[in-house]
Amino acid sequence: MLKHSSGYTLKKVGNSWYLLPFGQQVADQHKAVVLNETGAFLWNTLEHTSDLEELTHHLARYYEVPESTCPELREDVQTFFRQLLSFGILEENLAPKRRDDTLNLEIAGLLLRLNGPASLFPKEFSAFASEKSELPDQEIDLVTLPPSPKANGTVLLRNPELTVMEAADRYVFLFPTMKNIREASMTKDGSYVRISCAPISTEENLANLFHAIRLFFLFLAQKRGRFALHSASLLYQGKAWLFSGHSGMGKSTHTNLWKELFGTPLLNGDLNLIGEENGQFFVYGIPWCGTSGICTTEKQRLGGIVLLGRDAKDNRFEIMTPAERVLRVMQRMISPPWTAGLMKKNLAFAEEIANEKPVYFLRCTKNDTAAEVMHHRITEDELAQEALK
Repeated sequence: MLKHSSGYTLKKVGNSWYLLPFGQQVADQHKAVVLNETGAFLWNTLEHTSDLEELTHHLARYYEVPESTCPELREDVQTFFRQLLSFGILEENLAPKRRDDTLNLEIAGLLLRLNGPASLFPKEFSAFASEKSELPDQEIDLVTLPPSPKANGTVLLRNPELTVMEAADRYVFLFPTMKNIREASMTKDGSYVRISCAPISTEENLANLFHAIRLFFLFLAQKRGRFALHSASLLYQGKAWLFSGHSGMGKSTHTNLWKELFGTPLLNGDLNLIGEENGQFFVYGIPWCGTSGICTTEKQRLGGIVLLGRDAKDNRFEIMTPAERVLRVMQRMISPPWTAGLMKKNLAFAEEIANEKPVYFLRCTKNDTAAEVMHHRITEDELAQEALK
């Protein structure tokens, strides 16, 4: 939400309008800015609304110009605000904005509300659309105004694809490889996200938005006790079994072998969200599934986790110490580890899983025998567990 920066007042001097600095702005040697009549009108109107569409229509009505010119007028309004933002004369609050188009979602029991142009809503969310209209756990605004030029805070993480920064009241995100996403901000509790993005809804742009929203959802999920494991999953004997390994280790190959040999349904091809409810662990359906296209909206009881490693000749299980089980599970998690506190949450949850559920490490080939060996081991262990009850 745009608002006037403190330390500026609009005054008419002679026949011209000026934004005059006062107080600290004068001490910081900020200069007065001259506005034309249109700029003065927009400055005053901003006291009542910061919605770009409303501002554009107010301006069109004031000057009695046809509605057909609104697209060009909107661009002019954006340019004006972009200039004032760059001068520090306008600033942004991190708070929800009213949007004409809204999509309510329910993912893993969490309610999300996506606001913005409907053309920017990724199609992958359609299966998770919800009719629930209560206050969402996370509200996400897609806005086309430029982000604030203010300093972005302390860098927590930086790699070629993502930069995460921490400011006093928010996290700020840059996506260098996603050209349509200028910047994103999220409140510290994850309840509100604002994504500054291009208005063009190409297939690539929508894919970028879908991928970026995953990051914010996983932060919220982590705060609510749900953690993401990079893994493919299948349903066997009423339980979800997760298969995880480094890229190229064959988790998709392995789960596809199960489907071919044993008819087991596949749940997700790339990412699984795990949580605990009343002493039981569950795997929740989520829309993010890599390039596999395999996902579900349902939740299933967690059976266990299989860590996969490559072996050219044999299929064999490696014994792990309790500490190795915990660390290897945590290393396959992609829930945010931006701070020491977030990393400790991941570690604590990995320890819970490793203590309560079977965690295997299978060195395997890409042959049918790998699935047969794992299938036999899980079946035998499940029978043994049933016998103990």
